[in-house]
Amino acid sequence: MKKILVANWKMNPSSLEEATNLIGEIKEKLAGVKGVDMVVCPPFIFLNEVGALLKGQKKIKLGSQDVFGGEGTSFTGEVSVDMIKNAGAEYAIIGHSERREMYETLQIVSEKIIFSLKGGLKVILCVGEEARDEHGEFYNYVKDELEMALAKLNKKNLSKLIIAYEPTWAIGKKENEILSPENLHEMVIFVRKVLTDKFGEDGRLVPILYGGSVSKNNAQEIISKGNIDGLLVGRESLKPANFAEVAEMLSKN
Repeated sequence: MKKILVANWKMNPSSLEEATNLIGEIKEKLAGVKGVDMVVCPPFIFLNEVGALLKGQKKIKLGSQDVFGGEGTSFTGEVSVDMIKNAGAEYAIIGHSERREMYETLQIVSEKIIFSLKGGLKVILCVGEEARDEHGEFYNYVKDELEMALAKLNKKNLSKLIIAYEPTWAIGKKENEILSPENLHEMVIFVRKVLTDKFGEDGRLVPILYGGSVSKNNAQEIISKGNIDGLLVGRESLKPANFAEVAEMLSKN
């Protein structure tokens, strides 16, 4: 299985010129990286332009940071699966904690997954606990997230699913305040068990990524000890040289 590296630009940058310059630098810096599938997820407003610059690329694919999970057109401010596909995107991040903090329920997440898969997108589903407790209740929290979000998922669509474990409490933290690689390894085993309990042995084939304050300084330890299949990177993806270093680390593990 190839490693996977996802860049979530969040609400960055502030202009189209900056966005096109950024993707240009990323393409240049990552040109020599092998064995890693990469996905860049810019804000909606830049999807078409970034998609045009990535057209024909085999190494770097386009993704969206969210998607509308329904049919029809009378939904002001929403962006449909077809719009995202027509911009050239192949992936959609769904259920990011920053979306859930605003309004998004697990039922909405589940609907978005189904509509995205039906429309031909691959799904990057984000899960992760809000806090850790000494009794291990956070495991049940992650289990509930997975089971509710994937309740309607047909086994035949597992090949289009990626899980991104991103504990909410680790986002935006300092490098020494995030989850230890050993604890991450344990969570990956747990997530894998939830998937195999629901989908059988096919659940072992679903890639599991880690996200949450990943940087070039902590990526190597996370990759080598965390038992992961890739990374979901936020602020470090806005620094092409650093992002390329992370990609190189993935390619060698």
